Amino acid sequence: MTTSGPTPPAEPRPPAVAEERPNQGQWALIVREFRKRRLAVISLWIIALLVTTSVFAPFLANDRPITYVGFNRFDYSESFRTIRALLNELAAADEDAVRTPEETRAIIGVHLSAMAGQVDDETSASLKEFRTQLNDALEFEDQESRSGNIRALQSEMRSRFGPRNAEFVSRRHYPVIASLTMVDAGFMALNLLFLTAPLWRWVVRRVVRSANPLRTQWRVTLALFFVLPLASALIWKSAVPERVDRTRYKQFADAADSEGTAQVHYESVVWPPIPYGLDEDNLDAKHLPPAWWDTADAAESAAESPSVLNAPHWLGTDGIGRDILCRMIWGGRVSLAVGIVAVSIYVTIGVIVGSIAGYFRGAADIIISRVIEVVICFPSFFLILTIIAFIGPSIFNIMAVIGLIGWTGVARLVRGEFLRLGEQDFVQAGRALGYKPHRIIFRHVLPNAMAPVLVAATFGIAGAILTESGLSFLGFGITVPTPSWGGILSNGRENIFRAPWMIYFPGFAIFITITCYNLVGEAFRDAADPRLRDGGRA
Repeated sequence: MTTSGPTPPAEPRPPAVAEERPNQGQWALIVREFRKRRLAVISLWIIALLVTTSVFAPFLANDRPITYVGFNRFDYSESFRTIRALLNELAAADEDAVRTPEETRAIIGVHLSAMAGQVDDETSASLKEFRTQLNDALEFEDQESRSGNIRALQSEMRSRFGPRNAEFVSRRHYPVIASLTMVDAGFMALNLLFLTAPLWRWVVRRVVRSANPLRTQWRVTLALFFVLPLASALIWKSAVPERVDRTRYKQFADAADSEGTAQVHYESVVWPPIPYGLDEDNLDAKHLPPAWWDTADAAESAAESPSVLNAPHWLGTDGIGRDILCRMIWGGRVSLAVGIVAVSIYVTIGVIVGSIAGYFRGAADIIISRVIEVVICFPSFFLILTIIAFIGPSIFNIMAVIGLIGWTGVARLVRGEFLRLGEQDFVQAGRALGYKPHRIIFRHVLPNAMAPVLVAATFGIAGAILTESGLSFLGFGITVPTPSWGGILSNGRENIFRAPWMIYFPGFAIFITITCYNLVGEAFRDAADPRLRDGGRA
């Protein structure tokens, strides 16, 4: 039996300390504290849902099908007539023409592509050859020779590619996607980035390897948010040229093609969940109550056979039979965009002005502070109302005016943060090392001063939405027919007793949006304040 020697005394353990996360900065602490506030997190998800619904409105509420298999005689005929008119314009060679020959040629190319998508492969190849012949005809320097060749092409177009001579072939088409603009594509890409942020940020954290991974990750994140939406918009503009499609798809939804005369022939079709257009009116369905409303009109509407032509109006209709839910979804684009863009404008101005005043101090601080005090003296809403009355109501004017008037609060906030942080050791060290002012401002001081700015911006979005809604309600907001929540509310004011649902739903949308933004702003304010982090609300 072996005996062991005396057990050596155990080494004293260091006192327990909280586990530190590597590279955890101020923003990581703010996000972690924000997640503890359940009501604010729910509000943030509601805001994300509202924004996503507005951005993807073309896929949710539209009188065009998302996709269908078939062919479109009406679109072919429209493109055929447009090309003939444009060829006549090229042959005339009018110096006072609205478009240049290059622009006219590009438009003809778009319509030729639209025609080629409806016919058989042989005719499609002939249309491509026709486009080549047109390009060759426009290369002639002599105007008489050019006009003669274009006249010949015009006769060829009439004889070979007329709608009566075309052999239509069923193919899959995407009318909603074809109607999107480059702005739609950019905002959809940006929205998808926000929704998938946890996934790609996890990938970035695994892939990025550098001496300062936290800073590199932030740079990659900012690059994605700026580059990807812009690239998506530019690629969309070059790949999908804008073209007006006048086809009334719903009118031909129930038409049979037994005699070969249906303007749109469907073999299969997928409609949006709300198959109504933004300005699609129906005087026979005006002031209809919501489909779930317990009234005789609602019961009669629900008893009708289900069809895309008489789909239920879940939030009712207005005075000319337009679907309110469709207009609410599209109106959210305007109301939310005004809030976000206007606040982005005045946050940018306020950050720059406040940084200059707080960092340089002295005469710059005195002049800027006096200007801020003068601007604050004017009541903001009445000042906005007065300016809009002079320059005219439009979405861009409202964004610009709100942005150019609301910057004073952010400027004062940033100035105060710069005055506080300017005495910190890291700022003094930067000055001692000879760093230039712009490097100290934008790389060292401003990142530490942005937390209260984010809080102010969140509250500001709610205020801007309320301002836009108030302007639209008074008739100084977004012009008809573009919908906004305030405009829909104003239209319902005249029928408050006959159709009260016209004010219930836009009013509730404004209320819930502003409340959610205020709850998120309040939670960010508490999370950014170290004194409130331990005792924050659950």
